[in-house]
Amino acid sequence: MSAFAALCCCRARDRSRENGGSETESLLGEGQKQPSSKERELAQKYYLKAAEYQSQGELSKAISHLLQAVKLDATRCDVLLHLGTALQDSGALDDATRCYQKALTLEADNHSAWYNLGYIMEETHQLEEAIKCFTEAARLAPNDQDALVNRGNCYMQIGDIQNAINSYEEVLRADESSVIAWYNLGSAHHARKDIDRATYHFTRTIALDPSYADAHFNLGIVYQEMHELEKALQCYETASNLDPQLTEASKAAKFIRQTIGPAATTTDGVGDTAAR
Repeated sequence: MSAFAALCCCRARDRSRENGGSETESLLGEGQKQPSSKERELAQKYYLKAAEYQSQGELSKAISHLLQAVKLDATRCDVLLHLGTALQDSGALDDATRCYQKALTLEADNHSAWYNLGYIMEETHQLEEAIKCFTEAARLAPNDQDALVNRGNCYMQIGDIQNAINSYEEVLRADESSVIAWYNLGSAHHARKDIDRATYHFTRTIALDPSYADAHFNLGIVYQEMHELEKALQCYETASNLDPQLTEASKAAKFIRQTIGPAATTTDGVGDTAAR
């Protein structure tokens, strides 16, 4: 049996790269003081220069300038968020976490801080904490489908399939055209061995996005489990044509052809006919 394709995830927002290392930890651990007007002015200059460097792809310089801005004015949540996303993309997740946590001490209802903190918690497999963060992000921005999708993915990873389904269905109540929600619902129902619902949700995914190779592939697995091998073959071949790098699809199609024999047809309607 082929391996089931993974859930579809939503990425962290506004990510950059490079790192600030222990300097960030030391800086954020310092006591917070109110900056002077001159310090605020200079911090803004560093902040604007950092944005310029970042737009040019000079991200190490951008981070250096963001650190200088924080040193001068540690009361600006926007600077902390930009520094956090840059550190996050560099893989400096501990420092990025400190930035978001510091930002939340300034603005407890900052949606971006909660969302990106949730993303880090998910990446580091702190799934219960990730669920809390994504739940808070969704509360603060009810139309944020990404937070609900990622929360559902975390529930899937801890085996709480019903709450995963609830999260994905909440997305569909707001937007019935969400391809990610339909696809992940198919995966969730498949995990519950509910083949009929898995078939329905993968079929709806494909209706919304016919180019979604993973959806075709997973639908093929479902059909194979139902012993509908002709349909499984068509799904595998379509998936392979859409994404040649999805080698599992071509392997599965080859296996089905060998199983069915010369009666197998292909997605273009051309194939060997049974011997008469």
